[in-house]
Amino acid sequence: MTSTVGRRFAAQNALGYDARIVNLVPGYAELHEISAAVLAARLPERARVLVVGAGTGTETLALAQANPGWDLVGVDPSEDMLAVARRRADAASLDVAFHQGYVADLDDGESFDAAVSLLVMHFVAGDDAKGDYLRAIAARLRSGAPLLLCDLMEHDEDDLDVIAEYAAARGVQAEALAGIRQRLATDFHPLADDGLRALGAATGFGPPRPYFRGVSFVANELRRA
Repeated sequence: MTSTVGRRFAAQNALGYDARIVNLVPGYAELHEISAAVLAARLPERARVLVVGAGTGTETLALAQANPGWDLVGVDPSEDMLAVARRRADAASLDVAFHQGYVADLDDGESFDAAVSLLVMHFVAGDDAKGDYLRAIAARLRSGAPLLLCDLMEHDEDDLDVIAEYAAARGVQAEALAGIRQRLATDFHPLADDGLRALGAATGFGPPRPYFRGVSFVANELRRA
């Protein structure tokens, strides 16, 4: 992550993240519901799941509540975001492991039955860095394990207009809308569909299978080879 993006997930920005993200990503709640359903369809009652970019713990805690037999491990570089996640886990009496850092920082012996990366990799700039990101996940997945990956994909101005209108309809004011468009143009590093397919193949994954789309935010399931 760049320092600019890093600041967006620190201190007070971490506290306000959950209120902001629902206005930026069309179908944010549905994305998490459908992702949970995909995992439930793929995994047994006992499974280990890695949540990459766990942030404030939204999907990690939802998965833990819905699937008490799953061992959930969340990883995020922002200690401020994880502080929110830990408070939420404690309040819900959920036993979830959160690690400050990156997937590559986990022990080499860690092995998981599935991984989730929702709205994270589009902050990673460049194919080489994205490749490193995916390889670190692949190295900790068992053969055949699913990776649920959702990011802002390649888009045009028409798509940005739709995202802006969606945010405006949810009460986001004009000044904030201008900031959203600016951040989408500068802080995000989208891939084209073909680029994701090629990058997945180069890092140990099968072809992506789309399972959700909210304008230009697209969720794919990739299987570890």
